[in-house]
Amino acid sequence: MMQTDEKSSVIRAQLIPLSNMTAVLPNTCIAEVINLGELNPVRKTPRWFLGMMDWRNVRIPVISFEAANDIASNIPMQNIRVTVLNGISGNAELPFYGVVSQGIPKLIKLEKSAISAIKTPGQNFPLVSEQTQLAGVTVMIPDQNKVEALLVAEIRKIK
Repeated sequence: MMQTDEKSSVIRAQLIPLSNMTAVLPNTCIAEVINLGELNPVRKTPRWFLGMMDWRNVRIPVISFEAANDIASNIPMQNIRVTVLNGISGNAELPFYGVVSQGIPKLIKLEKSAISAIKTPGQNFPLVSEQTQLAGVTVMIPDQNKVEALLVAEIRKIK
């Protein structure tokens, strides 16, 4: 869910361009946006688990958010970035993880009143907490708790 500053109704967020959708997260969830480095695939993991990579001397899992939501996506090899997210669950096994994105996220300031959940979305996604309209564009608010629970389960299997 989006959090606002108690003194303001403005949310500082980033629109994250994915291959078939756009996600939005508060700035505080995003640690850094980097170029896709050497990605080490891991055997016997779901197709959404793209592999592990080194980031700031930490080994982090990298996922396709679309694939984790059963959305077919071709990941074009140009403009690929990894949006490194802070783990919010407090689980020491997952302090950070990466989500493949198409280009650089866009910084935005949202008025809380500009966020309106789509009551009956055309399609429900298992790892999306809400779908909303921002300036006429449908964006997804990831359910980070569910994403992190899936990732921790996979990380425990490969240890």
